[in-house]
Formats: sequence, structure tokens, C-alpha cells
Amino acid sequence: MSAVGAMLGAAAASGALLVAGELAARRPPSVVERIAPYLSGPSSGPEADAAPTLLRLLAPSTGALRERVVAWLDGSTALEARLRAAGHDDATVAGFRLEQLVWAVTGLLGTAVVAALLVGAGRPVSPAAATVLAVVTGVTGALLRDRRLTREIARRREAVRLGLPAVADLLALAVASGESAVGALERVGRVARGPLADECRRATEAAASGVPFVDALDAMASRVDEPAVRRFVDGVAIAVQRGTPLAEVLRAQAGDARADLHRVLLETAGRKELLMLVPVVFLVLPTVVLVALFPAFSSLTSLAP
Repeated sequence: MSAVGAMLGAAAASGALLVAGELAARRPPSVVERIAPYLSGPSSGPEADAAPTLLRLLAPSTGALRERVVAWLDGSTALEARLRAAGHDDATVAGFRLEQLVWAVTGLLGTAVVAALLVGAGRPVSPAAATVLAVVTGVTGALLRDRRLTREIARRREAVRLGLPAVADLLALAVASGESAVGALERVGRVARGPLADECRRATEAAASGVPFVDALDAMASRVDEPAVRRFVDGVAIAVQRGTPLAEVLRAQAGDARADLHRVLLETAGRKELLMLVPVVFLVLPTVVLVALFPAFSSLTSLAP
């Protein structure tokens, strides 16, 4: 097999995949697909159609496969909670598993292309080694997609933790100016930016649709899955249920959020203390020693016969 043949085969396979996706996309929509726009909630913006093009092409023809994969794999509930914590409200467990499958297949195809190029260049390739490498790259691709989701969750939680004091202050100011709890939450969701503001808007929409305000806040804390937000929501819920002045509670919650953020920053600095010493020990200190000893070495060299 030559390199040109491998490239032509890859191009033909890509063309066949595109044709198959187009044919599958032109099939008549099912009853579920026709009534889905009338049952789903309002779109969250451009992110609602942020799925990769390949996944949207394959979606009509891979529904049964996705259901089988989800039924075979465990942890669907935990994975759904992780997707919500990452901010992917429109994502499904089946869609995420399909993305993992695409990443794994991409790793397999990459290994196959490299092996074909090596064979075309006349270099011997062990079939066993190529098979093992293909399996390893496929598993690595699936794990990398999961790792990416974990990093998205960590970044979103960090953004929520940083924005909580400002949101609490805005809520306290709105309540002190005469707004109700739901009205204050709606105003904050409208003027603020960030993932916590998005969750405030979702909680306001849920409360407007008939969900009790405390239950909407509890659902927001469950989606975010951040201890600071959980404490904040619990404090607000207790104040609303017992009739405690909400503005004072919100100011106290804002102070607690700032104290918690300060504590987290101190803990992070303590963990990274050794890393901060690396440039000092390995860059600054050797340079200072060399500058201090260079005149002495120069003098000794000049005195040598």
C-alpha cells in the first residue's frame, strides 16, 4: 500500500460518510422529533446548536446505537449530573457517549493512517504492535473527552465561586430597594454575566412557570454542585421560609462568600508555594552565585602562570 493509495482511500471513506449522513438527514422526521420543539424549553442561545457538525450529521442514523451504548454503560445518572455541572444543559448522556466514541475512532484512524504511511514508505510495521497502539490511542481518546469534561466542570465552579460575592451583593441591594426575592433574582440574572447569572435566570424562569421559589433555588444549587452556592441557597431558603429580613441575610452571605474565597486563595497559595520556589532556586539563585564568583575566578585565572 502506497501513501497515495492511503490518502485516496481516506478521501473516499470521508466522501461516503458525508453522503450517508446527508441521506440519513433527509429521512422524514419521526413523531418525537416533530413535537420536540413544542415540549422543550426556550433555547439558551448559540450554545444550543454547538454540537460538532459530524455528530449532527450522524445523529439521525445513530439513535439506536446511542441507546444501546447508554444501556450498556453504567453511571448515566452521575454523568448527567456532571454535564449539568459543566453547563451543558442541552447535552444528553447518549450524546456524550457518542462524542467519546468519535474521539476513540479518531485515535484509531490516526494510528491506521500513520501505519499506512510507514508501510508506504517501505518501513516494516508489526501488526501486533500496530493493533496494541490502535487500542491504546482509542482508549486514550475516550478518556481525553472525559478529562475535558472534568476540566470544564472545574473552570465553571471556579467562575461560580468568584462571582458569588458580587451576585449576593446585587441581590441584597435589590431586596433592600424594595424588590421581592424573585424580582431581585430576575434583575440580577438580567444585569449580571457569568455562569452563576445564567443559573439565576434559569431559577427565575422555573419560579415563573409555577415552581416554588425555594425549590427553584435548590435545583440551581444541585446543578452547580458547589458547596459555597449550596450554603448560600440554604441560607436564603431558611430566611424566606421563616420571614427573616432577607437583605441582612444576603449581606451576611456575601461576607461569608468573600471569606470563603479568601480562604480558598490562601490554600491555593500554600499548595503552590513549592512551585513558586522553582524559578528562584533554579534560575535566580544560580545566576546570583555566578555573578558573585565570576570576578574571583577571573582574578585566579589572571594570576595563574
